[in-house]
Formats: sequence, C-alpha cells, structure tokens
Amino acid sequence: MFSVLRMRSAARDEETDTLRFNTLLHTLDLLDRELRAERRGLKERCERIAATAAFAQERFESNDHENALSTRIDEMTRSMKNYTRRMNALQRQIDLVGQLRATASTFTADHHLPPEPREAPGLRH
Repeated sequence: MFSVLRMRSAARDEETDTLRFNTLLHTLDLLDRELRAERRGLKERCERIAATAAFAQERFESNDHENALSTRIDEMTRSMKNYTRRMNALQRQIDLVGQLRATASTFTADHHLPPEPREAPGLRH
C-alpha cells in the first residue's frame, strides 16, 4: 500500500553542511597562503631589481651614458612595472578571498553551523 518515506536526520544534514563549509574555508585558506607567498616573492624580486637599477643608473650617469647600460636600465624598469602590476592583481585576489571567507564565516554563523576548525579532514595542505 503506502511505503514509508525515509527522511534524512537533521544531525546528518548538519554534519554534511559542516563538512562542506569546512572544506570551503580550508580551500580559501589555501588560496590565501598561495597568493600571499607569490606576492611576497614578487615583492622581494622587485626590491632587488630596484636596488640594482639604482646602482646601474648611477654608473650610467658617471660613465658617459653607456648604451648597454641604458638598455639594461630600461629592461629593469619594465620588469619592475610588470612585477608591480602582478602584485596589484594578486592583492585584489587576496582581498576577494578574504571577502569570500568573511561571507562564508558569516553564513555559517547565521545558520547556526558549528564553528569551523582551521582544516577540514582529508584535505592536503
């Protein structure tokens, strides 16, 4: 006649939601670390090039404007501009990931999900 419709338990739904949001938050943390590491590396390279360019410019000005040195200074200037552009793009991505994390954290708090641990089980670092 009638079959009994089995419902999922609220505890199981809560567990599933918690795991899903922990995975999301963990992924956002991974992205944030990757973006910050790349930006930090670019910043260090940009600082080294800026110092090298300053010495090269000083030498260029005191050695009758060597052509090869002028070309090298131009290349370093282009590199610094490219590094700066990339660092700005990375910062925008870092800001976006931060906004996504804040939104996800607010969502979990608003929906009474348990507080998330910093890492979801079974995910790599």
